[in-house]
Amino acid sequence: MIPGTEKVEAADDQLRANYQAYKDYETSDELKHYLDLEKEVKSSDFALRKKKIKKSEYKDSAEYHKETEYAVLKKSEKVKWYFKTKKKYPFKEIERWDLTFDEKFNESKLDGSKWMTQNYWGEKSVEEPFAMEDDKSFPTNGENIEFYDNKVRIVTRAGKAEGLVWRSEQGFVREVFDYTSGMISTARSFKQKYGVFNAKIKLAGGSVAQAFWMVSETMLPHIDVVRFENGKIYSNFFWGNSSSPHKALSKTGGAKYADEYFIYTLEWTPNKLTWKINGKVFKTQTSGVPQEEMYINFSSNLKKDADENGLPSAMEIDWVRVYKLKGK
Repeated sequence: MIPGTEKVEAADDQLRANYQAYKDYETSDELKHYLDLEKEVKSSDFALRKKKIKKSEYKDSAEYHKETEYAVLKKSEKVKWYFKTKKKYPFKEIERWDLTFDEKFNESKLDGSKWMTQNYWGEKSVEEPFAMEDDKSFPTNGENIEFYDNKVRIVTRAGKAEGLVWRSEQGFVREVFDYTSGMISTARSFKQKYGVFNAKIKLAGGSVAQAFWMVSETMLPHIDVVRFENGKIYSNFFWGNSSSPHKALSKTGGAKYADEYFIYTLEWTPNKLTWKINGKVFKTQTSGVPQEEMYINFSSNLKKDADENGLPSAMEIDWVRVYKLKGK
């Protein structure tokens, strides 16, 4: 059973909020004052001073007020929470990681310093977007990217567009398409080798192919963190080279993942790839693990054999977060 997205996200957010609160309180004047008071009232010098004060005069003494203040602070919720948390210290895993990429899509447009809206290879080779020969929709350069409720939407819809398509026997040719879609990529701004790659995504049910994927400067290796196509969810890995390619495909029914948000994760170490959905392992791979930096892509498109019913359709992305082991 896949844990609920909101529950998983809330638990992670709460842990990180608690960590920040713990670190803030650890350096606060309030805790410093409490620790100074504790050190003083438990010192032998304090005990000697207290012993010299007449019992009838003690309540008017500075020592009494310090001892009373210390006792009150010791019972305070903040101090009790701090020392209870310090004893358990549930933040060891958090402290192993640095947040290297964080996108919340809180603006009404894409941050151009992070995202490009066309295929990186298209920009490098022909300086414009292009479709593959099995595409029925053309990936426009940003025209199909929308924002709603602090989320980015990659929309596939009916609409005329003219652009290049790659055909294996002809190379690039220009054609007219009856459908459009889009993509976003960090190819120009962010690449990373190893780490944890997370995104909270709502995949649209229906016939549109949608994917959260990673690739390097070459076509292989290629990782589908998640792909929705033909009613199935896929976590795919392709590696090797064009003359000797390898693939490892995993799939499951996609109906329960459609039209709801899930957190899709790739954990990448030098020796292993682990795919997760809402924190639950979906697939592992130890062969052909990439050893080069890769960048992030989100895309949707309509394939040649896909039904056009249900358009317009939108893949929605709430946030993207990437972590890297500290010191690596």
